[in-house]
Amino acid sequence: MYPARHFLISADDKESHDVFFVIDGSIRATIYTDAGREVSLLTFSNGDCIGEFSALDEAPRSSDAIAERESIVARLSPEQFRKLVKTNPDLSYTLLMLMVGHLRRLSKRVIDFNAKSADERLRDAILDLAEKRAGKGDTVLIERPPTQSELASVVFSSRESVAREMGRMRNAGVVLRIKRSLHIPSVAKLRDYVETATP
Repeated sequence: MYPARHFLISADDKESHDVFFVIDGSIRATIYTDAGREVSLLTFSNGDCIGEFSALDEAPRSSDAIAERESIVARLSPEQFRKLVKTNPDLSYTLLMLMVGHLRRLSKRVIDFNAKSADERLRDAILDLAEKRAGKGDTVLIERPPTQSELASVVFSSRESVAREMGRMRNAGVVLRIKRSLHIPSVAKLRDYVETATP
């Protein structure tokens, strides 16, 4: 079990090549620019694996991997992982599908970065978070929402820009703060706001 904010993987690490499997939790792959700005790449949840690139090619780690909250993660040595991949076609196919999914998500983020403003990307991120937590309901209470700094790293923006847009969303009544929680009164209304808000 890893506590929140614990580093499972450090970027450019040449010694560790283990693979991590998320049993229960949330792990964020992130990099830091030369100026120290955090840029989030992908978030991994239950059923995902992390670190397979380095286990396969033995190259240095390409990013940090940080637990977003307390997470249960299984760990496998690169030797064991490569043996499983070579001898188990079903596992190899599942791994390939996971990697394709990650590449598609990264491709979408690159397209969004070039085609949408930071405010639009933030609204999309909040809507995606709400829809994932809502299930079949229309009202959502997110008890441990990402911080403004974490949201900024996800949408390639600044904390100040995130704070301004979150303020506009609160003024529009589509998101509310209840102590440390984020309350979405209506996912449908939030969706309408995202679709009609000025870029």
